[in-house]
Amino acid sequence: MKALKYIKLLVLGGLIFTACEELELGDAALDTPPELDVTVDTVFTRLEYAERYLYGAYTTLPYGLNTNWSDKGDKLGMDILESLTDLAHSYLAWGGSNQLYYSGQYAAVTENSSSKTKFHFSKEQTWEGIRNGWIFIENADKIPDVEDDYREQLKAEAKMVIALHYTDMFRHYGGLPWVNRSYVPGNNNELPRLTARATVDSISKVIDEAVPHLLWQIEDASNWDGRFTKAGALGLKARLLLFAASPLFNDDVPYLDGEAAQQKMVWYGGKDQSLWSQAAAVAENLIEEAERNGYALVNTGNPRQDFQDAYYKRGNGEILISTRVRYESPGWWSGAYYFYQSAGNYGTACPTQEYVDMFGMANGLPIDDPASGFDPSDPFENRDPRLYETVLVNGDTYQGRTAELWIGGRDRKNANFKGTKTGYGLRKFLLERNTATSVNSVIHWPYLRLAEIYLTAAEALNEANGGPTAKAYSYVNKVRERVGLGNLQEGLSQIEFREAVLEERAKEFGYEEVRWFDLVRWKSGADFTKTLHGTDLNKNLVATVKELPDRYWQLSWSPKWYLSAFPTDEVIKGYGIVQNPGWE
Repeated sequence: MKALKYIKLLVLGGLIFTACEELELGDAALDTPPELDVTVDTVFTRLEYAERYLYGAYTTLPYGLNTNWSDKGDKLGMDILESLTDLAHSYLAWGGSNQLYYSGQYAAVTENSSSKTKFHFSKEQTWEGIRNGWIFIENADKIPDVEDDYREQLKAEAKMVIALHYTDMFRHYGGLPWVNRSYVPGNNNELPRLTARATVDSISKVIDEAVPHLLWQIEDASNWDGRFTKAGALGLKARLLLFAASPLFNDDVPYLDGEAAQQKMVWYGGKDQSLWSQAAAVAENLIEEAERNGYALVNTGNPRQDFQDAYYKRGNGEILISTRVRYESPGWWSGAYYFYQSAGNYGTACPTQEYVDMFGMANGLPIDDPASGFDPSDPFENRDPRLYETVLVNGDTYQGRTAELWIGGRDRKNANFKGTKTGYGLRKFLLERNTATSVNSVIHWPYLRLAEIYLTAAEALNEANGGPTAKAYSYVNKVRERVGLGNLQEGLSQIEFREAVLEERAKEFGYEEVRWFDLVRWKSGADFTKTLHGTDLNKNLVATVKELPDRYWQLSWSPKWYLSAFPTDEVIKGYGIVQNPGWE
């Protein structure tokens, strides 16, 4: 939102107020001394001040692209989450993928001591955002001269800040300590870790309380784009319920035994088929209401541009939740642009051959279908348009010329050039990697898009009904239609349809932090242990497929990796954190 650039004028979301202070849950978020003489009574004496405080809470929300050297901005050591999946391999030497995960060095003791983990339990600004949300809710009634409806809307936005942070943490850790108010010293013993079910129910309750008071569309979006809406709230609930309904939590046995499993903190204690129906109902209701209230997939008839606009363009009518670290465009050497420099030159998340092969032909058929028209001697001709906007491939139009991904070409200077070492480059978010596109664009993070809700509904209906329904097919086809693909093949079994949806999600949301969570919620150990490949292309365009470097997981896989470890220094505080299975 544009107003965020003014937050330094008065207060930041991280300020501690004298009325409600520290709680020993994490460190920086809840134990920072005040730096300015600002109190609750000061902030909530004027609507403008209170709004700025709430906008400060918005700045704690997650942002998927690395932006600076702060604990939050530097997660995974300037790498990105897809590097831990089968979609990409990282050659970033100082990144967390190589130093902690590929090497098997990640452990509970590194969770807070290193800046290179995929998520920081106490450094991600989650607890800070949660605390700030409750402070706002508890004090909003003090704001003078404000309409009741708007006051309740502001409270609802604060609740959504809380719900989003908890949803993110649940996907990394499972059941969590539940903060339901701004705490004062001495109350931390009331916060043991909840069960997985209780955590999901608590998050859902906060979302349900927020929804009636939010707007479907933000008025004056040129200034306020990024504030929570009903669509965003319901979309977050659909994402949460789909994750909870998946086999990681919803199965006959836990993914791994241990005290946390026995206390049902990392699974529901059994399989509950109704969870799929609940997820489907929320997603379908959102689709119906969103379409009625002006939301739609970006679809002007230009598949490549429409797909790019869908994730990249602010205020496009498809984004349900959008986060950002700044409004203005970052310059090339700005700290807020560092992700692009590292990604473009030092090997962050180079696409794998496995990922490239997921993208079928423009006629909608997979490349291994004899009727697809795929030509191995010209492998990038007439492919799914999303391929070209996600992966930099040889021969595509790039920077006003033709991309040269052969060894010695302009975009792969030698065999060891890290930026395209798999034989492919990262294009999503980088665009043309020049000042005419990504450098001078207003960047936001597409935390949640309407396309995800269509695929969520399709997947949940398939699981709830023991196979795909006509509606499930229609939702998948809606997403495929935007990029000009034909309908999904009819007559698929439940398993075949499930795999088709998961693959569709990988193609649609690559590099948007979706694939990791899809793999872990389906307990897809095989996708973590398989050998990944790249391609070396010579100047004569003869391709040689090669194996990519081994990862620790390939030979020493354990289901413990599905969820993160709680930091050792949090467990020993004694307020109720039970370590996740395998990390004890």
